[in-house]
Amino acid sequence: MSNWAAQERAELVGKFRALGPDAPTLCGEWTTAELAAHLYVRERRPDAAGGVVGGPLAGYTERTMRSVLRVHSFDHIVDRLAAGPPLPMRLIDEQLNLHEFFVHHEDVRRADGSGPRELPADMERLLWVRLRRILRFAYRHVSDAQIEFVTAHGDRGVIRGSGAKVRMFGPVGELFLYSFNRKDYAEVELSGDEAAIERVRAAQLGV
Repeated sequence: MSNWAAQERAELVGKFRALGPDAPTLCGEWTTAELAAHLYVRERRPDAAGGVVGGPLAGYTERTMRSVLRVHSFDHIVDRLAAGPPLPMRLIDEQLNLHEFFVHHEDVRRADGSGPRELPADMERLLWVRLRRILRFAYRHVSDAQIEFVTAHGDRGVIRGSGAKVRMFGPVGELFLYSFNRKDYAEVELSGDEAAIERVRAAQLGV
């Protein structure tokens, strides 16, 4: 069985090494060094990992990231990422890390000028399973809209609401990126009620 999380990790590590610490990413103003530090803290600093998605611990997590960047070189941080997750996490690497490394791999690729990839069919199927589980939470800030998600292979998922309908169509990877708020870079077609489409476009998405 393929470990797509490990493959995405390896390819992201390769981009980090090729681009160095100062390249842009799609993560706001973060450079590649800051994105690498984010991933390092998420895996290797459990005391600070709770704030990687925001919330009351976000400030502590941010300070820990800055400390990691002061104490360790970029190459050291990337080497630790390349080594894989700590032993207790390795049995659930695919479940825990596929979405994380897929999205952040694209954050670096697309900031570097690369376009969408054609993903392996098995990886697309797994990403679709993961995406369907989080759709309602990822779109929790979209009010008064029914959203239908349709993949390029014809798979379908729906968030039922009380408002007008919006249809989102695209490859699984592009729907995944859009749902993680990479709207300006994800190649997704939106159709349906124009006001509802604007609410989707304006909403903060993601987990």
